[in-house]
Amino acid sequence: MELDTVTRTKIAQVAGTKSTATALNRIRTAIIDSAAAYAAAAINDTFGTALILPKGSRVVLPVSLSNAANTAASTLSLGIRDAVTKVPIDATAILNAASLAAAQTGQFNTGTKLVNGQYYVMPQDVEIYGTFAGAVTTANAAFRAEVQFVAP
Repeated sequence: MELDTVTRTKIAQVAGTKSTATALNRIRTAIIDSAAAYAAAAINDTFGTALILPKGSRVVLPVSLSNAANTAASTLSLGIRDAVTKVPIDATAILNAASLAAAQTGQFNTGTKLVNGQYYVMPQDVEIYGTFAGAVTTANAAFRAEVQFVAP
């Protein structure tokens, strides 16, 4: 038995059909670093990254997060929003409420556009943005997220 998937099937290979850019392409990395000094973030404070994923991009699992110890119950989510209007598309598309309480370096597969076998392709140019939640954060607590993606 052969399973047909979104990626190229043997029939498509023989017919000369090309794989889509989101199925077979170079992986790029968007790196989000906190500033060396910043004020504590209130619950539901958001921040822009100015990192744009072009239309047709797809985020690749896992998302890496490294952070210094922060306030108990504080979390970080990474979402996508329209690159021009800044209107949110999904606030937890890439990273869904990762705990910042303890210092850590880990890989996460929690984004709502990444879980459950989804194959989500960006419908437009999007900016990655973040949201702090759970508790007011500690000022100057360093964090870095690395988001791998393929783009056309």
